[in-house]
Amino acid sequence: MLSESVEDYLTAILRLETGGRAATTSVLAALLAVAPPSVTEMVKRLDADGLVVHLPYRGAQLTDRGRRRARAVLRRHRLVETFLVEVLGMPADRVHAEAHRLEHALSDEVIERLDAWLGRPARDPHGQLIPGPALRRRT
Repeated sequence: MLSESVEDYLTAILRLETGGRAATTSVLAALLAVAPPSVTEMVKRLDADGLVVHLPYRGAQLTDRGRRRARAVLRRHRLVETFLVEVLGMPADRVHAEAHRLEHALSDEVIERLDAWLGRPARDPHGQLIPGPALRRRT
């Protein structure tokens, strides 16, 4: 199991890659509100663990393994947001922080049951695609 911090880095890098931006130290530091030296250390660790490839002066890029893990966290987050809005009636503009806390705490079994119970939604309350169990877009 990956730490919450590692999962946050992986999802930040995924968001940057998806948006066509390089995951450089300075961009990650600003996005995650941490000091650049902390980013450098974490990127080295992620590289050593095979989750990213660090390209000096060009940033970090997810490996296939890192991308799968980041999509799994993203899936958790978006399913939890959907649950909070559709079942608990929370306003969509207030669920992000709560979903962020819960995405790290729920087991894979709970997430799979939640997905089934929600009817396998394709999109979260913000309209973002929810990766399916195979961590690809739902059709």
